[in-house]
Amino acid sequence: MSQEAISRKGASASAEACNAAEGELIERAKHDPQAFGLLYEAHYARILNYVYRRTLDVSVAEELTSNTFFNALRALPKYRHRVPFRAWLYRIATNEVRMRWRRLKRRPALEAQLERIHFSDAAEPPDVVREKLQSYARLHECLARLPEKYQAVIALRYLEELPIAEVAQVMDKREGTVKSLIHRGLKRLRALMGDDGATFL
Repeated sequence: MSQEAISRKGASASAEACNAAEGELIERAKHDPQAFGLLYEAHYARILNYVYRRTLDVSVAEELTSNTFFNALRALPKYRHRVPFRAWLYRIATNEVRMRWRRLKRRPALEAQLERIHFSDAAEPPDVVREKLQSYARLHECLARLPEKYQAVIALRYLEELPIAEVAQVMDKREGTVKSLIHRGLKRLRALMGDDGATFL
């Protein structure tokens, strides 16, 4: 057996062990709040970042992430491992984002969004940072004009960098359907963004 094959086998065994350990923790969490706290700590940052990328508002992201975990805790007794726990959380968070946009009916203007976007590279010149902010906000402005089904799959695939299989689990759709949604969504998004699309897509 080659070293590469041994490494793959070791990684697979490690992943299976992690999944089994999390499965046991999930079962405990159905009756033990402290166990749910461990799940919360393990997944909070990822879900918060996802919701932030969908909303560009820290306070809103924190609120919707809290709602996500509250709803997960409430529904946990019915969770049956048909999808991975992380995908299940993404599904709940996606629904939270969808419901927020439906309640608002109108999203914040582009200029208002610019003030909420954070880039970690503070060493860059202000004009470069401003250009990045404008491009990133432009991407979200165009993304927001797409139907929600396209917004969700594009965000999960390209902002979260999830594999197609996991996007399908989050969306509760077949992989072929997800690929088709991504293809059609990107085509619409590129048309909306014009030349700006080359920056991100």
